[in-house]
Amino acid sequence: MEPEGVITTIVDDKQSKSKYKVHQTVDSKRFGKLNLVELEPFTGRRHQLRKHLAGIGNPILGDKDYGIDNLILYGKGLYLHAYSLQFIHPFTNETLFLKDELPKRFKKLFTKI
Repeated sequence: MEPEGVITTIVDDKQSKSKYKVHQTVDSKRFGKLNLVELEPFTGRRHQLRKHLAGIGNPILGDKDYGIDNLILYGKGLYLHAYSLQFIHPFTNETLFLKDELPKRFKKLFTKI
C-alpha cells in the first residue's frame, strides 16, 4: 500500500473521494502485512471507505462484504473505528470536534500507537 493517497471512484452511481495515510505497518503471518490507516472521506457514500480500500487491494480487516475470501477474519468484527469526527451542529451552528482513543484490539496489533 502506498504511504498516502487519494481515491476517487464512482460509488452508488455518484462521484466519491477519500484521502488515506498509512501510520504504521506490521508483519502478519496470516495476512502478510497489516496497515494502520487514517481515512478522510470527502463525500459520504454508503460503505465508501470499505469500497475504496478494497478497490485498491487493501480491504479493511474483518470486512466480510468487501474483503478477499481466503483472508477474511471471522468473529472479530470489522477493524474500522471513527477516531474523530468534526461537524457543525445543525441548531447552534457550533463546530464540534469529538475524539476517541483507539480500541484495545487495535493497540494489540499496532504497538507504536
